[in-house]
Amino acid sequence: MNDAEPAAVIDDHFTAEARTLADQAEANLLKLAELRGTLTPEQARRWTDLKAAHVRARVLGGSGEEPVARAVAALGPLADRLAALGAALGRAAHPRPAAAATPARYAAGRPQGTTEVPGEGEE
Repeated sequence: MNDAEPAAVIDDHFTAEARTLADQAEANLLKLAELRGTLTPEQARRWTDLKAAHVRARVLGGSGEEPVARAVAALGPLADRLAALGAALGRAAHPRPAAAATPARYAAGRPQGTTEVPGEGEE
C-alpha cells in the first residue's frame, strides 16, 4: 500500500459513515479534513460558515424550542455585547493619560546627555 491508499480508505469510510448522519454529513467531512490538514480554501470558508451557523443556532436555541425560550436565550449574548459597548464608550469618554509622558518622568532625574535611568547600575 502506498501513502495515498490509506488516506483514500479513510476518506471512503468517513464518507459512508457521514451519509448515515445525513443532516451532519457535510460538517463531519469538513471536520475530518480540518483535523487532517487537507481543507481547501473553499472548504475552509464553508467550514467557517457552518461553525458560525452552529454557534448562532446554539445561542438562539434550537428549532424545537419554544419561541419565548429562544427569545430569552438571545438576551444573554445581547446583554454581553451591550456591556462591552458600554465599556468601550467609557474608555473613549475618559481616556488614560498619554503613554508618551512616561519617559519624561525618568529624564528629569538624569543629567543631560546620559542614557542611564536613576537607580540603575548603582550598587
